[in-house]
Amino acid sequence: MSETGQSASIGAMYQEALLAHHRAPHNRRELPDATTQASHKNPVCGDEITVMLQVADGVIADAAFSGRGCSIATASASMMTDVLRGRSVAESLVLGEAVDRMLNGASVELPAELTPLRGVAPFAGRHGCARMPWQALRDALG
Repeated sequence: MSETGQSASIGAMYQEALLAHHRAPHNRRELPDATTQASHKNPVCGDEITVMLQVADGVIADAAFSGRGCSIATASASMMTDVLRGRSVAESLVLGEAVDRMLNGASVELPAELTPLRGVAPFAGRHGCARMPWQALRDALG
């Protein structure tokens, strides 16, 4: 397979994974025992995501989100909440920075659960959608 063909099939794989998280988002629920939460809104489109966390002894014990967002914002929030459980607050913030750098074109290591977000990197106009839940995470942990 040519390099272009391989890139296209990887892009299609990322797109399908993003759509799967949009169609059936993980952890989209209220978290009544959250110890911290924050919302972030995209003023351009009106999408808003609230991230709720249960943090104990510096570790994220549970993570959930609510709100409404486009397919990329919803998928990003779904993947993010999956990967946060059991991570320290510091590690979670570093992970958010890595996602941001990846969207800006840097070659960074990401957990396998977040790999589909690489499919958003070529589309600068959608970076804000992918970043929105991570911005709420930073606000909640800040």
